[in-house]
Amino acid sequence: MLEASLTYLRDGDDAVTTAVIGGLLLLASPLVIPSILVLGYLTRVLRRTADGDDEPPFFGEWGELFVDGLKAFAVAFVYSLLPLAVVAAAVAVSLSAFVVVPGTGDGGAGTFLGTFAVGIVVLVAGLVALVLSLVGLYVTPAALAAVADSGRVGDGFAVGTLWGVVTKRAYATGWITAAVVVLAGALAIGVLSVVPVLGTIAGVFVQFYALVAAAAIVGWTWADVRPVATEPPEPEPAERPAV
Repeated sequence: MLEASLTYLRDGDDAVTTAVIGGLLLLASPLVIPSILVLGYLTRVLRRTADGDDEPPFFGEWGELFVDGLKAFAVAFVYSLLPLAVVAAAVAVSLSAFVVVPGTGDGGAGTFLGTFAVGIVVLVAGLVALVLSLVGLYVTPAALAAVADSGRVGDGFAVGTLWGVVTKRAYATGWITAAVVVLAGALAIGVLSVVPVLGTIAGVFVQFYALVAAAAIVGWTWADVRPVATEPPEPEPAERPAV
């Protein structure tokens, strides 16, 4: 799977054009819309590979591409909000602790108690936020694949269905493989960034290539682990009355 992912985009009919467009969009990603278009392309990669089509998609039908990207962005954004919400709650509790826990006249025991309580809250919230961040990183590819497969954003938050997917060994193996590709791409970007300007620009194209390879891995993994739709049994025909 790893080797196939590294040649996935290269073996496409129009690999150079696709890589150039994708890299240019990533360069312009601070403008938001280009990054959404890249997410739309990755969604197409997920959908095609999950359906057994190993031909990389083209950049085209931009309206549909943008809609697919918006769906993927919404799912990824919501999952990223979970740890941020915990941190925000910790900050709110910490601030309130200074108000609720009064200090003594000499500012001794009461101040210490308030500081200690704030420290505990911050520590616990930090650990919870870290765990939620790791969970989000692990679940998000499955959620994006589910949305790419069905086209429904709600499927990205179907906890019961996703739980049955992410707890499978095949999904864990695919996730780790995709993570290795992304990390290798990040390492390559770090090496290229040593060269001013040109190295940074080249790194963006490497990043796009790595993201496409990782998306292909997730798509192939989703094909193996996605829930099988079961159709309700057809009702038996009513028995004819005996003549």
